[in-house]
Amino acid sequence: MSMQNQNKKNASKSIEIVASREGQPFLCPKCHDPLFVGFDHDVEVDICQKCKGLWVDVIREKDLLEMKPEVFTIDELKRLRKLYQPLPRSEKSSGYVPCPVCRILMWRRNWGSYSGVIVDRCEAHGTWYDDQEVEKLREFVKLGGIEYEKYFSAATAISEVDMKLMRKAHELDMRIDSAYQRARYYSLLGF
Repeated sequence: MSMQNQNKKNASKSIEIVASREGQPFLCPKCHDPLFVGFDHDVEVDICQKCKGLWVDVIREKDLLEMKPEVFTIDELKRLRKLYQPLPRSEKSSGYVPCPVCRILMWRRNWGSYSGVIVDRCEAHGTWYDDQEVEKLREFVKLGGIEYEKYFSAATAISEVDMKLMRKAHELDMRIDSAYQRARYYSLLGF
């Protein structure tokens, strides 16, 4: 089998059996149809056949998004910052949806800070990705989006510390100037 055919085979989502937890069927948080156990890039996920959404457990999310620990130099991160273009935001959702595991409403948030992909996340159990969101996030990761976010966070923190130091230095300069003016005034008065 050629490498290209193997990659196509691995990229496809295969659906096998109805997902369940503690004997109860696992339901799609969006359309409430049963989820099916399947594999996406060799990672076990639960897939909705109707809306094409997918549930991934917390421990499998990094594997699903193909997040590899890579080291970027500061120069590479600066280059990525200049080249970075956020992916377009996904379509608007109808609102908050319950976690398929605990049935508590999940948080809706931008995956990362700059991906532009809004996902539904239960911190305890996993993340719900609507159709095509996983692919968008894989592209975000490949473009260096995670490293960009780390760099931007560090640069922002350094900038904030620098501003605090400058304010403190200015404040100290003002206090020294005020003390100098008082000392000069007192010396003119003969104290």
